[in-house]
Amino acid sequence: MCRRSAIGGGLALALLPRLAEAAEAGVPAADRELRVKVKGGSLYVRVNGSLSGRPPILFVHGGPGAALWQFFPALPMARERGIILYDQLDSGRSDAPGDPANWTVDRFVDEIDAIRGALGVERLHLLGHSWGGIVANRYAARRPSGLKSLILQGAPLFARRAEASVQGLAAQLPDGAGDAVTARKRGDPVDDAAYQKASAAFMRRHVYRTDMSNVAMPYMAPTPEDRGNAVAKALVGDDLLAGFGGVLRGFDDEPLLGRVAVPTLLLRGEFDLLSREATRAVLPRLRHGRYAEIEGAGHMAQFDRPDAWRAQIAAFVSHHDR
Repeated sequence: MCRRSAIGGGLALALLPRLAEAAEAGVPAADRELRVKVKGGSLYVRVNGSLSGRPPILFVHGGPGAALWQFFPALPMARERGIILYDQLDSGRSDAPGDPANWTVDRFVDEIDAIRGALGVERLHLLGHSWGGIVANRYAARRPSGLKSLILQGAPLFARRAEASVQGLAAQLPDGAGDAVTARKRGDPVDDAAYQKASAAFMRRHVYRTDMSNVAMPYMAPTPEDRGNAVAKALVGDDLLAGFGGVLRGFDDEPLLGRVAVPTLLLRGEFDLLSREATRAVLPRLRHGRYAEIEGAGHMAQFDRPDAWRAQIAAFVSHHDR
């Protein structure tokens, strides 16, 4: 899962400048910004493009504890339809009350309706990436009115399947780097330096194949250095290679796919955290499911192959606008 802290270290404080820092990184300014009240605080939401005409796409970022900068590569699509990005509670530029009572999956799911209500969005497409895919899938399983399609990008929906995929990929790291990961999973004593080296190699191969610091760092600069860390640890634990801890330990949301009534795209990068086999395995659960893969991309496919990523999304949602 994409912990914001894994990308780029120290960052600092303030709440809602008009994305001047992000603009310096070549990111267009928002056409509209607002705060949306939810249980526990308020969210920072930004919109580019028109919310009338074609249904907009609402993007649910990964993490937990990451932020909306992960979807800045989607902004060129605002020429065709509205693009809605937001920071989840305790993440990015949204409020961060740090209250564990807020850290339930369903409360994060409720944020989507709050945003729709504040913007008056009756019809929309929904894309959830990584942890955001868990949130988006649970939302779609509620069968909300006006939802036109669902895209689940690199979304782990079953702890055991996702953990097996990560362990399998770690074992394939070159030069035996994955041996430390396999040994620690068995409970064998492992040299910490070797484990950290293996973890870094895994992240470079499967998650951060492209340097995103020129986007992430400016966006996160107004926030405290540890923004997002507490909610991430509470929900998924603090070690991707060790598997799910916290609230999501042992979770299984795959059965919810059977309740999803809208067309659904399972999207992954060639080197994503979820293997091709693990991703395709859930297709039979979907009523209207499709699979697509972005060649040469990892978990953050939107940065690795932005044009191909946008093309997949645009083609899918355009087909399901009506």
